[in-house]
Amino acid sequence: MEEILLKANELGILIQDTEAHIRFEEVNLEVENDKEASLLLKKYNEIAETIQQKQSEGFTLEKYEQERFREISGAVASIYIELLMSIHNALSSEES
Repeated sequence: MEEILLKANELGILIQDTEAHIRFEEVNLEVENDKEASLLLKKYNEIAETIQQKQSEGFTLEKYEQERFREISGAVASIYIELLMSIHNALSSEES
């Protein structure tokens, strides 16, 4: 396990100066500074936690809870798709 952690650390050091990682950090900062996105992610986490808790306790989710979670999941997915596309574009431009 220690060897895996050492290799992971080495990989992290190699990645940190790549265009893809730099762009990832930039986009991540943009999301953090975007109050709407940050609030949405916070809400998503709260709802996901509530749902998980209810399900683990054997409660049935109400229809409105399922719908709200579906709506927020779609919005959060679009944020992450944007982030992944940005990373993909950075990787693609780095290969050229």
